[in-house]
Amino acid sequence: MSGTNVYAGVSDRMETAMSLPPAAFRDKAVFEAETDRIFRRQWMPVARVEQLAEAGDFLTLDLAGVPLILSRDEEGVFHALSRVCRHRSMPVAEGEGNVKAFTCPYHLWRYGLDGRLLSAPAMERSEAFDQGKCGLPSFAVDVWQGWIFVNLDEGAAPLAAALEGLTPLVAEDGLADMRIVSSLTFPSPWNWKVLVENFIESYHHIGPHAESLQQSNPAFGTYVPELPEGTNFTALENPPVEGADPFSVYVGFPAFLLVVLRGETTSAVWYRLDIRDEASFDLTINILMKEPEASDAELVAGTAEVLRHIHIEDIAVCDGVQAGLSSPVAAAGPLSHLERGLWHFHRYLKRVTGNG
Repeated sequence: MSGTNVYAGVSDRMETAMSLPPAAFRDKAVFEAETDRIFRRQWMPVARVEQLAEAGDFLTLDLAGVPLILSRDEEGVFHALSRVCRHRSMPVAEGEGNVKAFTCPYHLWRYGLDGRLLSAPAMERSEAFDQGKCGLPSFAVDVWQGWIFVNLDEGAAPLAAALEGLTPLVAEDGLADMRIVSSLTFPSPWNWKVLVENFIESYHHIGPHAESLQQSNPAFGTYVPELPEGTNFTALENPPVEGADPFSVYVGFPAFLLVVLRGETTSAVWYRLDIRDEASFDLTINILMKEPEASDAELVAGTAEVLRHIHIEDIAVCDGVQAGLSSPVAAAGPLSHLERGLWHFHRYLKRVTGNG
C-alpha cells in the first residue's frame, strides 16, 4: 500500500472506524503524495501578525519544500514570497529582521518587500532580461484571528471558506487581541500525523496524563460536538472537575492545532509544526495571552512549565507509537467513540487526496 491509497479504506461510519494503516505514517511515497495534495494545496498557519508588526519586518520559513519569505510592506500588506533569487537561485534572505528591501548576496539583485525586482547590476546588455518579469514569485496570504496563513496553490479558495465552521466557535474568545508570550521548541522524530492524532483525542488522559490532565479534565467526560458533514476541522471539549477550568481543542485540517483555555481569563496555545519529512518535524508550542495577563511574567512562566510537563508526557507515547508502527505485525485497530476527532481527520485526508 503506497501513496494516498492508504486513505481509501477510511470508514463512512464512526461505529466501524479504524485507525490508519501503519504505511500512512512510515512510507515515503505517502508523505510525497501528502506534500503534493495537502501541504501545497491547503491553507497552512505560519505566523502571528504581531511577529510582523512593522513595515519591513520579515521572517523566513520552508513550507512543503518551498523556501519562503513572509514580509510586511509599507502599506501594512503581508506577502509570502519565494526567497530564491530569479538570477542564479541564491536565497535572498535568511532568519528574520527588518529591511527596506531584500538584496541577494551573490550578485546584489534587489527586491522590494512585495517581491518586485528593483535593480539588477550589469544586466543592460542582456536581451533576455526583463525587469518586470523577474520578481520573486508570490503566494496567497490571508489572516484569521491574528494568524497569518499561506497557501501555495494559485487556485486556492479563500481562507474564510476553509475555516467557516470554526470561526463562530471562537468568536467570543478575543484571539486576535492575543500575542505570543512564550514559546517552547521540541525536535519531534515522528510522522506529523502521530502528533495531530494525539492532539485531537483526550482518551489518553487516562494513560500518560493520569496525574495531570486526567485529574482536572477526565477522559471519559470529553466529547466531540456535532459538526457539519464534510467539515475541514474538528473540535474537542474537555469539561473540568469542580474547581478546574475547561478547555477546548480545535484542529483546522491539516495541521492548525489550537487549544483555547477558558477560565477566569481566556488564553490559547498554538502548536506550530514545521514538517520536514515522513518521520520528523520541529514543534513550537506558542502560548498566547491578552493584556494584562500577557505582561504577568510569573503567570507566563508558570503556564509554560505546565505545558512543558504535559508535552513531555506526550513525547513518551509519540515515541512509542512511532516505534510501534515499524513492527511487521502492526495493523489498524478499532477506534473508540472518544476518538471521533481522529475519524474526522481521516475522512478529511481521504477527501482531499482523492479517495473520498
